[in-house]
Amino acid sequence: MRAYFGYSYKDDYYSALLLNMKIKNDFVEKLNIIRDKRVAVVGAGPNLVSVNKISEDLVISADGATNYLYEHGIIPDIIVTDLDGISVFPEESIYVVHAHGDNISKLYKINNMKIVIGSAQVFPFGNIHLFGGFTDGDRAVILAKLFKAKEIVLYGMDFDSGYVGKYSKPYYEQNLPANWVKRNKLKIAKQIIEQVLSKDL
Repeated sequence: MRAYFGYSYKDDYYSALLLNMKIKNDFVEKLNIIRDKRVAVVGAGPNLVSVNKISEDLVISADGATNYLYEHGIIPDIIVTDLDGISVFPEESIYVVHAHGDNISKLYKINNMKIVIGSAQVFPFGNIHLFGGFTDGDRAVILAKLFKAKEIVLYGMDFDSGYVGKYSKPYYEQNLPANWVKRNKLKIAKQIIEQVLSKDL
C-alpha cells in the first residue's frame, strides 16, 4: 500500500513518534465501551446529508463526519480521525488519532482533545497502537469489530458514487469528483470493510 501510493515509511514513523510524545496516558481500555453494543459507524460520504437520526447504542464517527453530526446535535462516543477533516472537538468523545506522514502539521489538533488513543501504520510502541485499516472509515469499522460490537450499522459510507463528500474536509463547500487517489482509497476501504464485516476478529 505504501509503495502503491508513494507514502514514506520514514514520515509515517516520524509522525507516530510525535504523536506518542503528545499522548501522556494510554486510554485504549476505554474502547471496551463498544463491547456488546449496537454500533453506528458514520462516514463522510456524499450520502451523509441524508442521515438525520441514529438509533444505535453507540456512535463512532470517521473524521469529517463528526462536523455534520455535531451540527445536528449528535455527539459521537468515539471519533476516528487522521485530523484532516475534523474541525469540532466534543470534550466527551474518545478520540482515536491516526498518525501518518501527511498529517504531521495537524498534530497540534490533539490539544483540543481530552481522551486520545494513538494509532499509526508503523509498528506499535509506547502509546501508539496498530489497529489496522487504511482510511478513517474502515479503521472505525475495524475498531467496532475488534472490540466486539454486537452489531455494526454503516451510515455515510458511499464508496461508489465517484464523489468525495463535502464533509470530508472543512473547506469543501460541496461534494467534489474523486481524483485517482481518492477513488482508489475508497475502493480499498470498501474491500477492507466487506472483509472485516464478513469475519470474526
